[in-house]
Amino acid sequence: MTDILILLGTAALALAVILAIAALARTEPPRGAAIMFVLGVAAILAGAWIDPTPFRVQDLGLAWQRLLAGDIRV
Repeated sequence: MTDILILLGTAALALAVILAIAALARTEPPRGAAIMFVLGVAAILAGAWIDPTPFRVQDLGLAWQRLLAGDIRV
């Protein structure tokens, strides 16, 4: 479950950056980016609460490998 939360949180944060750039290019307030940022941080914090061991950058690659191999159980 923590793998899914790490991946969802990271994807939401990456999408927030893209949404912020697009909104600022149109000179609009980045409301969608702010919502995605909050959701991404919430997903990562939920993953940290479930599994209190510290996250490392390598955990993202390992989470993708486990997801693609079908080793992730919800």
